[in-house]
Amino acid sequence: MVESGFWFVGLFLLSLLVLYRKKERQEFPRWMLYCMLWSIPLAYLAGQAGWVVAEVGRQPWTIQDLLPTIAAVSRIDAGSVKVTFSLFVVLFTALLVAEVKILTRQIKIGPQND
Repeated sequence: MVESGFWFVGLFLLSLLVLYRKKERQEFPRWMLYCMLWSIPLAYLAGQAGWVVAEVGRQPWTIQDLLPTIAAVSRIDAGSVKVTFSLFVVLFTALLVAEVKILTRQIKIGPQND
């Protein structure tokens, strides 16, 4: 997650450097556009990695008796967890489909010359 964050900051600073290097308007190099395109999934992976780190990070504290077991276990019914997980899967899948459709439509339109 942290590495993805540093990647995005570096990519942003590099894009600013390319944009403001010359006074006249210039396009991004092709390799940079590909880096930006392939970096899109990194944001999603970074978010999921953050949740994994947060959840896995609790376990050693409980195993070493530093965190009481009662504090590490939630009182949520298993059915509620299944329903919530299913809703998240459906929602984020629908958002992914919508995003891919929007991106492909805009790519087919192409850039507009000003």
